[in-house]
Amino acid sequence: MTEGFRPSHPKISIDDDPGIRSQIEGLTGELSQQQLAKWALIIAKKAMQYVDDNQKYDRKLRLAIDANELWQVNLANVYQVRQASAKVDAMIADSTSSIGAAALECVSWAIASAYVDENALRAADQGIKLINLTQPNDAAAVTAERQWQYQQLAGLVQNINLGLRHML
Repeated sequence: MTEGFRPSHPKISIDDDPGIRSQIEGLTGELSQQQLAKWALIIAKKAMQYVDDNQKYDRKLRLAIDANELWQVNLANVYQVRQASAKVDAMIADSTSSIGAAALECVSWAIASAYVDENALRAADQGIKLINLTQPNDAAAVTAERQWQYQQLAGLVQNINLGLRHML
């Protein structure tokens, strides 16, 4: 972590593992916005299993994820991602369960990471909220999810560092 780094607090109320969250937040500074968006979508795709069955295969959801992925490789612009993200936001109100709504919020924050890099961490926090809802009062499940999130992020950082070494 960089000197003087102070981790932020989640923007939502969650039972969390603040130590691992702090490590995650420290690592996010090593990645570009596109790389953070890639990490956020990894989390969102895991959260998709909790989306209500009547929404899970909605075309708007797939197109929004695609818009973010296309933005990551400069084939879509931020306006197009915002439009797609708004459609996912509208789906949240139609969710039939709090778990399904939390899953859609996770996806929505991940998609929104294309235009605000901090939204990647919000997607990760929303992933923890899903654990809180699906496995209440289970600190071990929260820690396992945060460790998984950290491993995904660390893997991206490692791949980028390896790629840079090969370029030099």
